[in-house]
Amino acid sequence: MAPKKKTNTRLTISIALFIAALVASFLMSYVSNRDDKYWSAVVPIAAGTQIQQSDLGYVSASLGNSATRYISSKVNPVGAFSYRAIEAGELIFSDAISVTAPTSLNEQVSVSIRAVDIPSQVGIGESVSIFQVFDQKNGEKPIAPELILRRAFVVSLDRKGSNFGGEAALTISVAHELVSDLLAATTRGRLVAVRTHG
Repeated sequence: MAPKKKTNTRLTISIALFIAALVASFLMSYVSNRDDKYWSAVVPIAAGTQIQQSDLGYVSASLGNSATRYISSKVNPVGAFSYRAIEAGELIFSDAISVTAPTSLNEQVSVSIRAVDIPSQVGIGESVSIFQVFDQKNGEKPIAPELILRRAFVVSLDRKGSNFGGEAALTISVAHELVSDLLAATTRGRLVAVRTHG
């Protein structure tokens, strides 16, 4: 009887070890593939702006060792300031925002620009440079275009009224100290938006 009992004990131990290995493998797979929630931008966010609740949403993702580089749902970034432009759909990097305001905050300014003076490919979240162009009058020397803003972040663009050569409403994010220069430029000549990439 002793050899048979010994065989049964070995079989029981083998089955127990096999089941334990399966359970351990399952648990390791579950932990490694478990998705956590992270903050994501639902709209483009300009650099130098304060983040609002409406700018953000949750995204489930399994980031592994990279998880610490992003803002998890356990932390609330609303009210923090963006230190660089953040694209819609992008997970929020830890180093892209700060509770400390940057030295120069941006403000949103809307300007009216002729539809033909805005490239058709320009969309929200892109950057444009704004030039002032002076139309030449009879007998006057031509004046070279003047750069007013470089790499302004496009917050919104309304082309609805521009179907028949009208003007479009362009809202851009502008550093506070440059707002007066932009507004002054709207009273002289005309503004032309130039796409800065693509």
